[in-house]
Amino acid sequence: MKIKLIFIGFGKKEEELEVEKGKRYSEILEDLKINPETVVLVRDSTPVPIDDFVEEGEITVIRVISGG
Repeated sequence: MKIKLIFIGFGKKEEELEVEKGKRYSEILEDLKINPETVVLVRDSTPVPIDDFVEEGEITVIRVISGG
């Protein structure tokens, strides 16, 4: 299945991937060398848990910045 990732807060804008069924978002982030603790995934204005199974379509990957 195909998914489109749109990146906010990264050096790149978007990427399309061919993903096998049964893969989790956390595995995709690991493959892309993105720490899952530093991002929020959003589909249709709704946050998506990183341990959910991948669904075909578009996901926005938002880098989260915190400070103290």
